[in-house]
Amino acid sequence: MHSEEIFAAALQYEEKIRDLYRSTDKIVDDPRGRAIFQALADDEQSHVDFLLYSLEQLKLQKKIEIDKLVSPIPTMEQIEKKIEKLKTKIPILMLGDIKSVLDSALKLEKETSAFYRDACSKTEGEIKAIFEKFQEIEDRHIDVVQIELDHAQHNGMWFNFMEVDLEAY
Repeated sequence: MHSEEIFAAALQYEEKIRDLYRSTDKIVDDPRGRAIFQALADDEQSHVDFLLYSLEQLKLQKKIEIDKLVSPIPTMEQIEKKIEKLKTKIPILMLGDIKSVLDSALKLEKETSAFYRDACSKTEGEIKAIFEKFQEIEDRHIDVVQIELDHAQHNGMWFNFMEVDLEAY
């Protein structure tokens, strides 16, 4: 698979997940839930924009500036530093069918991350570095969506740990 084909395939993944996040404004009633999905939709749109830019650069045989690929989504390290603050801001009941949306989002984020992992194994140099950065960003999305899903399901999980375990420390 050539670089242009991989970028075109990546574009399809990014548009699909962006469109899911955009559709939540009709489903999610909670303002905080809407804000989370809007931030994720905006980030996915920036990925779409970067991929379109990259495809154009490849066609022109110009260098792709990897520094243009950025994400406001925090790393797991940054999230962990703010656990207690975040925990108090998450409403007990999020209205709308948020669990279903989060399940779908988690599935798509995992598929997208797997695509980038595979793309990394099929590319090298500058192109591989771009896909490694995309994979890192998508892994952050997985973390954020998983955290929200755990809370929405009230299953006793928080950051993939049983909340009881957190209280023991």
